Amino acid sequence: MRKFLLPILLIAGLTFGSSYEQKALQFITLLSSNDFENAQKMVSDVFLNALNQSSLTMESFWNTLNQQVGKLEQVKRIKLSQEQGYQVVYVACEFEKASLDARIVFDRDEKIAGLQFLPYIGEVSYQEPEYVDKNRFYEIECTVKNDKWELPAILTVPKGEGPFPAVVLVHGSGPNDKDETIGPNKPFKDIAWGLASKGIAVLRYDKRTKIYAKESSEMIGTFTVNDETVNDAVTAIDLLSSFDMVDKNKIFLIGHSLGGTVAPRIATMTDKLSGLILMAPAAHGFYAENLLSQLEYIFSLDGKIDETESKQLDETKQQLERIKSRQMEQSEVLIGASKKYWEDLLDYDPLKVARSLEIPILILQGARDYQVTIKDFEMWKEALSEKQNVSFKFYEKLNHLFMPGEGPSTPYEYQKPNNIPEEVIEDIVQWIKTIK
Repeated sequence: MRKFLLPILLIAGLTFGSSYEQKALQFITLLSSNDFENAQKMVSDVFLNALNQSSLTMESFWNTLNQQVGKLEQVKRIKLSQEQGYQVVYVACEFEKASLDARIVFDRDEKIAGLQFLPYIGEVSYQEPEYVDKNRFYEIECTVKNDKWELPAILTVPKGEGPFPAVVLVHGSGPNDKDETIGPNKPFKDIAWGLASKGIAVLRYDKRTKIYAKESSEMIGTFTVNDETVNDAVTAIDLLSSFDMVDKNKIFLIGHSLGGTVAPRIATMTDKLSGLILMAPAAHGFYAENLLSQLEYIFSLDGKIDETESKQLDETKQQLERIKSRQMEQSEVLIGASKKYWEDLLDYDPLKVARSLEIPILILQGARDYQVTIKDFEMWKEALSEKQNVSFKFYEKLNHLFMPGEGPSTPYEYQKPNNIPEEVIEDIVQWIKTIK
């Protein structure tokens, strides 16, 4: 079966959501009822340009699909996911000859920027790892309160006599929930339940851009990574330290992706941390730097880069160069964020800040990660090679979510049920135990 793929942007960035599931279902319904005029009104200019470059119209695109798999008979289910900062809706479509997942990607204007039909993998849900023992911990609902921002949180606490070592989990980019849910996978729940099963308390919370999507969007002109991530992480550390069952001298931060990249900045804003654990941190503050290589990797998975994909690469390169040369207009938004957001990160050097820290740091990296790659990991190792307080751990089979697989990692892989392996959890536990 031919792979239907229109250009999509796969990069961590700021997006703010609303009723995406309804829009996705409406789009598929319009296509199936041959209302191509109104379907076209729902898509972005990038989408339309991709159709034109492929000598397709919305009608011919849909008709070609119908020729291969038959008419759409029913929608089985619909679900929303956040992937690399973008809102993605999966619509399970049952055609006459096959069942496919319509993967619909939205831009920050809530226009459809990408459409991909994938093999249907059925309804799947989160599966807790075998190493989790739910009899060994309990959970407390709480709230991370930072001025007017109130973020729902959960503290997972080992049973027994405390106080316990404890960690705060800090998300990657995009409007993540407290479990950092991607499809059926919940890496932060794996970490929280895994660590708590082994005697370490964990605080995780919903990200501000998830709970306050509209308010964050309205602030986009002044919004920085401090608003997105840093300030709330500091508040979460304060909250964690207020619990009696927490050892005030053993509070750690685990940051994933963007959370790991800005963890050194967070550490400079509090004296309550005993150490940092960075999972797949980018080696430069301007993390969108990795976008071009991400797109090249994804577009090359089928063995070639076509004309449409080549054009998108060129457009992305131009946007990145415009940001890096600081040529953005004050009101302009590129790659999902404003001039102030990107220039704040251009001025931030995580390697330099990390070198200035005296607290212990553990840096973890998966070999199959195409979003934050081995190149970033090597840059961290080189920059911190003379620091006695820094340790590194490399995992051959893990992807960006720190979940195992074989062969090249793909975006579709994130939709398959998986878990962070016990090896990673145990490495974190043993490292924390070494900190006196």
